[in-house]
Amino acid sequence: MFAPRPAPDADRAWVRARLLAGAPHLAGDFQRIHARDLRRIGTLYDGRSFDGTLARTLGDTPLTYRVSGRMTRCLGLTYRHLQPLRFEIVVSSTLLFGNFDPADRGVQVVGLDARDRLDALLLVMEHELVHLAELLAFGDSDCAADRFAGIAHGLFGHREHTHRLITPRERAHARGIGVGARVAFEHRGQRHVGVVNRVGRRATVLVPDPKGARYSDGVCYAKFYVPPDALTPADP
Repeated sequence: MFAPRPAPDADRAWVRARLLAGAPHLAGDFQRIHARDLRRIGTLYDGRSFDGTLARTLGDTPLTYRVSGRMTRCLGLTYRHLQPLRFEIVVSSTLLFGNFDPADRGVQVVGLDARDRLDALLLVMEHELVHLAELLAFGDSDCAADRFAGIAHGLFGHREHTHRLITPRERAHARGIGVGARVAFEHRGQRHVGVVNRVGRRATVLVPDPKGARYSDGVCYAKFYVPPDALTPADP
């Protein structure tokens, strides 16, 4: 369907240079991103790596882009919405902005080292555009399948379909805060102690409260959503 590109690194450098010419705020470890930036990246890659096939195949079918602050496990997602038919590519700002601090370990996207946030953004957009291409050409897409791997490697030199970024859960775990851990936090000037039920962009903490909902262990709890950085381990 798509001819292998002889120099995917050169294509990536080409997209990076033209993107920064019109969006200098995306340089290096940028601090803000907009849906229009994702659209610009998609347009550049379509012209450079897909020879305009994506836009021609979409025709009048809408393709939208979105930046999400709620995604904490996936760096990117591609959706096909029905009734009416439209496609959507979403990128996680939480994971982009939660990585690349000077003290962080190195991260990889699609099996390739990402030097900075812009590298990570371009690599995940390549991955999501392959999903879009498969959906348009075949009606389905599975990044764990051989077909996807062949297209992604041929076009972009991707080595894997997974990413190795630092998630909010990993950061919390490094501080001894994970599911089942007893933690303390302050809310409206009062100290609370509870148990972590879930960790994402915010941690869900269950605090014993006779006025709360009853859980399967027979105890009533009030539920709090707390930034993991605001939690401290509590004594058993």
